[in-house]
Amino acid sequence: MQGKNDTLADKVLLSHAIFNGLEDEASPGFVAVRGERIAAVGRPEEAQAWIGAETVVYDLGDAFIMPGIHDNHVFFTGYMSMHRGVDLAHTASSEEAMELLLQEANNLPPGKDVTAFGWSEDRWGKLPDSSLLDGLFPDRAVIAINRNKSYCWMNRLAENKYQFSPDQCSAEARALLLQAMMQDRSLVQQEFMEFCRMLAARGVTSIKDIGFDRHSELLPILDELKEKGELPLRFHFSLEPVVELFDINIGIKYKALYNGDLIRFQGYKLMLDGVVADHTGDMLEPYADMPGVTNLRTVDYEKIEASVLEADSQGIKCCLTAEGDAAIRQAVSMIEKCRLQQGNHLIRHSISDLEYPHPDDLTRMGENEIFAEVYAQILLLNPSYEEAYMSAVAGKQNESRFYNYKSMLEANVPITIGTDLPLFLTSVPDSLYAASHRLFPDGSPAGGWYPDQGMSPSEVLKAWTINGAKHCYMEEVTGTLEAGKYADIAVFDRDLLNASADDIRDAQVILTIMGGKVTYNHSWNEG
Repeated sequence: MQGKNDTLADKVLLSHAIFNGLEDEASPGFVAVRGERIAAVGRPEEAQAWIGAETVVYDLGDAFIMPGIHDNHVFFTGYMSMHRGVDLAHTASSEEAMELLLQEANNLPPGKDVTAFGWSEDRWGKLPDSSLLDGLFPDRAVIAINRNKSYCWMNRLAENKYQFSPDQCSAEARALLLQAMMQDRSLVQQEFMEFCRMLAARGVTSIKDIGFDRHSELLPILDELKEKGELPLRFHFSLEPVVELFDINIGIKYKALYNGDLIRFQGYKLMLDGVVADHTGDMLEPYADMPGVTNLRTVDYEKIEASVLEADSQGIKCCLTAEGDAAIRQAVSMIEKCRLQQGNHLIRHSISDLEYPHPDDLTRMGENEIFAEVYAQILLLNPSYEEAYMSAVAGKQNESRFYNYKSMLEANVPITIGTDLPLFLTSVPDSLYAASHRLFPDGSPAGGWYPDQGMSPSEVLKAWTINGAKHCYMEEVTGTLEAGKYADIAVFDRDLLNASADDIRDAQVILTIMGGKVTYNHSWNEG
């Protein structure tokens, strides 16, 4: 048994299946919690010594206890913008939506933006006419983003005010709008707490959030929540220069200010190429469906490398977002240059997305101790294997190089998992379905899509937990269930290591604990 039994526990969790994150299997046992820390982890027969009259005992039967989930790549502001304003998800036409927008405008102060979300071109049968909004709303900006975040229905006033077009509405393109939406501090705090509750219901106890430029609107809210003891998860954050230029002085300032176990600065996120699916990912060889083209969008690698080297010289890490194999090769070379010039292997740089890496560069990633931030739910973007784009853009002979997690593991690349939320909502069950069973949403193909290139269930769980903790320099205090570490715990209703493909996506979180405090309990929501 781990731990010293000098006092009784506040909470004891009992289960037939405890995954401590150190081993590959789950075992029967208990976890004792005292204050914000784990007091002991041991065999079932040792649990009683930690239980007193005031100890809260969770007898969880066959439920699966594991370390709390760390989502290593989320955008709170992106999620916020997808839930701000009028919900148009159930509208059948743009005419019906306009009635709701008018009602919303009548309830707002003059000149205040009208925002909406959730409408579907498939449901409406066509894209909406922006000129209709110009006529109805001549004096206020109107922005309604669709369900899959690919199109913003907006009037001309909104286009001019926020400097993006309806069909170019990525989070980065909407940066000025997001900045404006973050000005209502009271509302943002309410939305952030709702965001945290949503994540807690998914077993999340820690995130790395990407904030544009200085993230200056959210940080004071986090500071206040921390001072009151009301911050419900560990908040790590990186800065992505979008409206402003890369500014190393902000990073130096934040490195000094935010280095605790609840709020911690994690460096910069820098975008290299675009998306392989739309031919803006930078490729070594021409696209199979676009002969002669390796990228529809140029990348200023020299400028990005200068920023990476400057950050590294200050002991600040970078996450380089790269999808195509040419961009990934450039990203590895940038970090390799940092290693050669600085000789500092303690800076845990990473590459995110990593959609189509060349095997040689995975070997280099392992040699340079570069972390991978993958989206393990990524196959679920495609309705089926037949409708997936991988073979179309790279050729059937090359499609096996997409999402090749096994090669990453064999190259000793430490894998962490993120969601690019709101691209996906954090779901450990969905990640197991896609990354271990290697299936698309409809269950195709039979036997899985290159199943030998996936991760085992235990590797997926470790990527969600201890590997994320290591990337955030937190492995000494969280990421596994061990005495002395923070009591960051997630409990699922079934054995995640042995659930079938047919069963795994139905798994639900029943209890989440962060720092010894219960942040989600399924029984609160029953009935």
